[in-house]
Amino acid sequence: DGVYIKGLFLQGAGWEKKNSILVEANPMQLVCLMPTIHFKPVENKKKVAKGMYMAPCYYYPNRAGGMGRPSFVVAVELKAGEKSPDHWVKRGTALLMSLDY
Repeated sequence: DGVYIKGLFLQGAGWEKKNSILVEANPMQLVCLMPTIHFKPVENKKKVAKGMYMAPCYYYPNRAGGMGRPSFVVAVELKAGEKSPDHWVKRGTALLMSLDY
């Protein structure tokens, strides 16, 4: 069940493929390509598991949207790794569907 999505970009953090966790981005790296993500449907999920960051996913890097359309699409649970989820909130970590403005 679900759908596989590839081609998303991670902004404000890096991704460690080995453990599938968020890490600090390499110097001078603004975005990194995310591996394929499996989105599974769930029924009325209430709580976020400890150590998970709810990363917002946007159509464009301009998070405010444009031309009367919002840019926000969905929140995606990512493992926060050694840092707390609040750390990634302060970094503005998000997923992007496109790098074009």
